[in-house]
Amino acid sequence: MRNKGTSVVLIFLLVSILASAVEITAWVTYGGVMGNILKDLIETDFTPKTGITVNYEPYIIDGSYFMKVLLAVATGDAPDVMTLGAAQVVDLAVRNALVDLSAFPDFDEAVKDIYPGALRTLNFKDHIYGLPFELGWTIAYYRTDMFSDYGLTPPNTWDELKRIIPKVQAQGKTAWISTIGNTTDGQVRAFFPFIYQRNSDIFTEDGLRSNLDSKEAQEAFTEFTSFYTDLNMPLEMPEVQAFSDGEMPYMVSLNYLYSMLTRGKPQLLGKWGVTQVPGTPQPDGSINRYVPLSSFAFAIPNNKDPKKVEASWEFLKWIASDEVQREFQKRIYESPEEWMLVFGTKGTANPAIFRGDDFKIIDNALKESQGPKAVVGGYQTYRYIGFAFSKTVMQNQDPKKMILEAAKESNTELQRKQKEFARFVEKL
Repeated sequence: MRNKGTSVVLIFLLVSILASAVEITAWVTYGGVMGNILKDLIETDFTPKTGITVNYEPYIIDGSYFMKVLLAVATGDAPDVMTLGAAQVVDLAVRNALVDLSAFPDFDEAVKDIYPGALRTLNFKDHIYGLPFELGWTIAYYRTDMFSDYGLTPPNTWDELKRIIPKVQAQGKTAWISTIGNTTDGQVRAFFPFIYQRNSDIFTEDGLRSNLDSKEAQEAFTEFTSFYTDLNMPLEMPEVQAFSDGEMPYMVSLNYLYSMLTRGKPQLLGKWGVTQVPGTPQPDGSINRYVPLSSFAFAIPNNKDPKKVEASWEFLKWIASDEVQREFQKRIYESPEEWMLVFGTKGTANPAIFRGDDFKIIDNALKESQGPKAVVGGYQTYRYIGFAFSKTVMQNQDPKKMILEAAKESNTELQRKQKEFARFVEKL
């Protein structure tokens, strides 16, 4: 009888578990090898631990994907979880279309291992609407062999870089601050360190106005553009090839080049290194090295069944954990892709992945980085910075006049966008 009773209890428990099981749908921007790795992690780790199954739908993150997201949100057909670019998170948050993750009681515990700067773009009016996953940031690369031949050391400040450039040019070479194909996004990203390092920002603290008319912004923009106007730095370069050939022994660019150089240019082994981006001296003698940070993030669409929202939050906590992000990073590195990626948690600046002491340099760079401030209509300001850059560098206009013009035009656009979204923002 005892065995029969035990069997009945077990059957009852099994039925209860199955009845309470939840399935969530996730739109994730990882396909191919990386998608298979993440899907396997979900099936072998997340689901067994939680009982939550995940319908994994891979997508490419591009303009058409975000349009699909907007349509799905508008029609009530959004998935339970989605991957977004950090800026897209705010685009949806201001429409009251995403769950405020910071409202969950265990939120602080969930983000304790995440680089603080990675949460900044996901923060709108002190509410967090996404958790960061893969990170992108700015770092400097240099040819150690050529610097040794020229008797140079990597520049510690922008002024030191200004002194190095003529010496490199005298050898028929060049240095470069990447504008990513001379695009508006690339120009703005290249400008960010100069204003961040002056303890300032593109927007005012309340996010309602452009800060481009401030003294700090004018000085930052003038110094930034001087590299192209006064020192003849190129606007476009085939960076991997130019670095490999020795045409460009120093460049400030994005972190993804680390993988491309490591796995794609084995002949350069031992001939190059990374260092933090040049900084700006502070009154106390320290050097501010802050650089921009971008990320993909996971978010939860609003207006869902509370049970689904809770299950989705369990998924976000799992995927944003240091343990899972390190395991995903490790498996990608060991796969045929061999990508050396860094994710939102501090543990992914990983000595098992990056050469020598490079992981320390990467960790320091990420500690001194931050995502752009989340602002309604902020992308309009970026457009005007791009216009100011083009007029200054390609039309020989005065940089201060151009950035002041950008400030005026962007304020007009910001006010227009604030009025447009006021009915949504007041509900947040």
